[in-house]
Amino acid sequence: MRETTPSPAKSGLSFLRAIIGLHPRRLGIATLFLVLGTLTEGLSLLLFLPVIHLVSEGRDVVDLTGLPLPQGFPDSAPLSMLLLAIICLTGGLVLFGRLKGVYLARLVYDFSDRLRLGLFSDVAAADWSQVIRIPRSRLEHALTEDIDRVHVAAYSLLNILQSVVGLVIYLGLGLMISPLMTLLCLAIGGLALTLLRPYRRAATAYGASLQSQRLRLSQTIKEFTRAMKLARSMNLEPRYQSLLGEMLRQTRDGSLSYVRKSLVGSGLFQLAAATGAALFIWVARSWAQMDLARIAVLLLLFLRAVPRFSGVQASLQQILVDLPAWDAVRRLQAELSCSRDPDPSVEEPAARPLSEISLCNVTWRFPDAPRDTLDRMSLTMRAGQITVLTGPSGAGKSTVADIVMGLIRPQHGKVLVDGVPLAASQLRSWRDRAAYITQDPLLMNASIRANLALAMPGSDPEAEETMQRALRAAAADFVSRLPGGLDHGVGDQGGLLSGGERQRIAFARGLMRNPDLLVLDEATSALDLQNEESLVRTVQSLRGKTTILVITHRPALVAIADAVYVMENGRAIGKSPDGPRREAQISPAVSIT
Repeated sequence: MRETTPSPAKSGLSFLRAIIGLHPRRLGIATLFLVLGTLTEGLSLLLFLPVIHLVSEGRDVVDLTGLPLPQGFPDSAPLSMLLLAIICLTGGLVLFGRLKGVYLARLVYDFSDRLRLGLFSDVAAADWSQVIRIPRSRLEHALTEDIDRVHVAAYSLLNILQSVVGLVIYLGLGLMISPLMTLLCLAIGGLALTLLRPYRRAATAYGASLQSQRLRLSQTIKEFTRAMKLARSMNLEPRYQSLLGEMLRQTRDGSLSYVRKSLVGSGLFQLAAATGAALFIWVARSWAQMDLARIAVLLLLFLRAVPRFSGVQASLQQILVDLPAWDAVRRLQAELSCSRDPDPSVEEPAARPLSEISLCNVTWRFPDAPRDTLDRMSLTMRAGQITVLTGPSGAGKSTVADIVMGLIRPQHGKVLVDGVPLAASQLRSWRDRAAYITQDPLLMNASIRANLALAMPGSDPEAEETMQRALRAAAADFVSRLPGGLDHGVGDQGGLLSGGERQRIAFARGLMRNPDLLVLDEATSALDLQNEESLVRTVQSLRGKTTILVITHRPALVAIADAVYVMENGRAIGKSPDGPRREAQISPAVSIT
């Protein structure tokens, strides 16, 4: 189904509601700051009116009776005191502006951080079957660049609020001096904003184009950096360089085109402001017959109001440029919310398997796939035994592992633990009882110690000894020979280690969980025969203690199986293993720690 892009007005309204709904009280305080700041600034300008009168008449005492000042204010003041008051008021404005700026910055950061954490939580809480449908580059782009652009849009929205508050106050002060000239100022500004509407449409088009261009650029860069070894081996660097250069050219051309249009619009606005100021002075002097002092103050108010009009235009354009990033984040949140993992607050404990784990008539089909990956498949794993699942690539073996692990739920059929269906509310607890070691294990760009510590939540005074035991059991003695040992860095995604070394560290990490269920998905594919034999012995030693599902084509692991299943046409066909069968009795869990 093709996604419909919301109109700028609809997107802007949802964006405004999000900001107001997140911090209504704090937004009200921010508005109060803006009002007080602009009122104080307007008062300092208003004080120039009697100063101009005084200077023009050559007197030293200022008559304050004509000014709209609070009750109790003196009727007159010496020039020196009035100038000192203006200086003090300006100093107070500087301090107040700092306080206001920090408060507004904190408000915007809280909004963008809340949005980023919310999206991160949505990704973490989404059902795995939904997450795997979304490209990783899109998730990363939304969590970083898209929300950074939303942050800029939030600042622009507050700038509009500040400009509007300033306009209202300055126009209100102008009305006290001359309603006619104030209305003329409002008409000039409103006309200028209306005439600049085509430039706001250009900002909308540029924002949509920029969103797609930056996403493609991000995808290309991530694709190259993650497949750099392949690119080097196939001499694909020129192809990626050419592709990236073309994307940068398109982005640059689009940006320059928009900048040209924006500068034309800004120039037209400045021209309109200058024309308006000239008209303002002519009307005030020739038609309204105003004195020089009032014209000077009104002109000062006019010149303070004009930047507010241009600020509204500039901020509106910036919001329209960045609104597509807001739409992208909202669309992603909607997709992730379609299917979610059970709420951890209603998590129920999952029992340790004592007899068997069964898949009963399980069906699974990937979205848009032409046929079922698993078709009413049934499989039984005896507790404490080694069950091997083999078959051709793409037969659904890894999907079986995901279902057994509780990462995805069957679309039809059930997962049974000792004959009792595994409920959705038990999946998190079930995963706490399991360890999953894949063909291409994920290692963080950190030390070996930090990667192993993922299996040990909380502090453990015997953590180092536990890690060493797990590494020995995983045939990972090479760690002791590395510079720094456990503190040796593994590089990005474990790139400083060989494939076999990564698999052995991942195996050790899985053993440190002391799992009741151990799932090995081609977990020895990168090992040499000697290290594979060591791991096979470790797997054998877990018989009777841990229920083990092994997905493999390696004869050494098939040879130790208690049961072997072959995947065919979405079903698991039982096959007698070579060698004597063993009836394993589940024994109390033996902790590696």
